Amino acid sequence: MSRFLRVLIVLTLGAVLILAGCASFKMRGAFVSDRDVAQSFERFEFRNDMNYYSSGSDAYPDALMGLKKEYTLDSDLWKKVETAEAFKDMVQGMQKKTDELMLRLHGFQILDNSGQPIGIWYAILSAKASLIMKEDKHVLVFTPDMDTYMRYEPED
Repeated sequence: MSRFLRVLIVLTLGAVLILAGCASFKMRGAFVSDRDVAQSFERFEFRNDMNYYSSGSDAYPDALMGLKKEYTLDSDLWKKVETAEAFKDMVQGMQKKTDELMLRLHGFQILDNSGQPIGIWYAILSAKASLIMKEDKHVLVFTPDMDTYMRYEPED
């Protein structure tokens, strides 16, 4: 194989990888801070137009997410919150945990890759996540790190 052909193959593969990276970037959604969302969680509003999910402990989740019912969550790492009572208990648990650690919970709108709202998010600021929009209104949402609260626990 000539040197020219090898260089051409390497350049072509590099271009394909760059284009694939750009295409996946366009499929990413966003989280936008929203005080109204925080207040809806603080009022324990369990909306009928959303499915709710938790990540982490049932007593004090790392994050709570509401996703509009027309979207499908593609992840086994989230647990569906079935009732308004369970939702309220989880929000109260998060509030208690963050009070103990002197942290603050925040609300966010979840936007798709076109900037359209598809859900809501409630967590501390460091509970980072990202999402990827897939075909047919399927969404992959990555959970926050498992040590969301542990990193703030006082050492013995």
